[in-house]
This record gives sequence, structure tokens and C-alpha cells, in this order.
Amino acid sequence: MSSSSEFSSVHLEHAVPNVAGDFDIACSPGTDIWDKAPATHQFNAPIIYRTTTKDAFISATVAVSADWKDRYDQGGLCFVIRAADRTRWIKIGIELDFGVPNAGVVVKDNFADWSLRPLPYGSTNSIAVQARIQEDGDLWVYALGPNDERIAMRQITWWDALPGNTEIWVGPYAAKPAYEGGKEPLKVHFNRLSVDTRSDVAQ
Repeated sequence: MSSSSEFSSVHLEHAVPNVAGDFDIACSPGTDIWDKAPATHQFNAPIIYRTTTKDAFISATVAVSADWKDRYDQGGLCFVIRAADRTRWIKIGIELDFGVPNAGVVVKDNFADWSLRPLPYGSTNSIAVQARIQEDGDLWVYALGPNDERIAMRQITWWDALPGNTEIWVGPYAAKPAYEGGKEPLKVHFNRLSVDTRSDVAQ
């Protein structure tokens, strides 16, 4: 369980809520986190984040749901990796496309890639996700089942190559790109937020 006092925000249109229980993030149309060659760079979606470092990070978990309406409506867990050479990011959660909410992972190194899969366990609008460091230093992304069983979604191998003191923002985000004209704001619901670091273990 995470404490609100540990979290900051960027592009948030309202006060940082109490993240220890259930909470919402609201976002306006025209918000996104997306990079596409040759020259698309968008980073204006609201994120509530805890600051840590690459070597200190252990795991992060959140459950996300919403009344997904318009194509590319999305929300979940976001990592912003503020390395010296460039900013990278990772998005894990739900994104609406092909008329249905999907489990999605988007990873940006130089530019972003994008992957979708059906929501697991018969869900229609919600998912719990987790990102966790493995013994070999890779970052693995999972969907969580009703008893926290893990379904592997992505292995991110470049994580371990980052300098240990690289600043990392970790926390929930929401976005509504509205490229096809959706005009209503999106409200995304979250619970079960935790961001675990080595400093937490040492306390």
C-alpha cells in the first residue's frame, strides 16, 4: 500500500487524490503519451508518480477500470525513465481499440512500439497489472489473476543496462488521445496501488 505523501503529479487537472485506497484520474481529450517515427512526440497525459531510481525499484502494482468509450482511451501504470541520454517510458494497462478494451503494453526506447491482447479472465473493462524486477535484472510485466497469479505480458531487457542512479517515475496514468473526435473527458478508476523500493524494505 502506498501513501499519498510519497507521490507527485504531472499534467494532472485536479489535486492528487488519496492513493491508499480507491481513487480516480480525470483527463481531457487530446492527452497522450506516444512517440512515433519520424517526428511524433506527445507527452501531456496526467500521471501520479513516485520518484525512485533504477537500482532501488522492486515492483509496482495497480488495478484499473473505466467506462472506456472512444478509440485509444487508456489508463494503467506508467514508468518515465529520465536517463541522461533520453527519456524513455513504459505504459501498462488497458487501451480501447478495435471496439473493445484490450490489455496493452507500450514501450518507448528511441520510439514506441505497441502491443495489445484480450483482457484476461473474462474481464470486460478492468485489469490488475504488475511490473517486477527479476533476478537477471530484466523488468517483467504481468497481468494479475483473481488470486494474483501472473500472466506474462512483456519482458523489457534494456532495463538492466540503465545506470543504477537513473531517475524513475512510477505510478498510475490516464490518457484520452481522441484522435477520432471524442469530446467527453475520461475518468479512470484505480485501486491496489503499490510501488515498492529497496528503501521501503530497509525501513
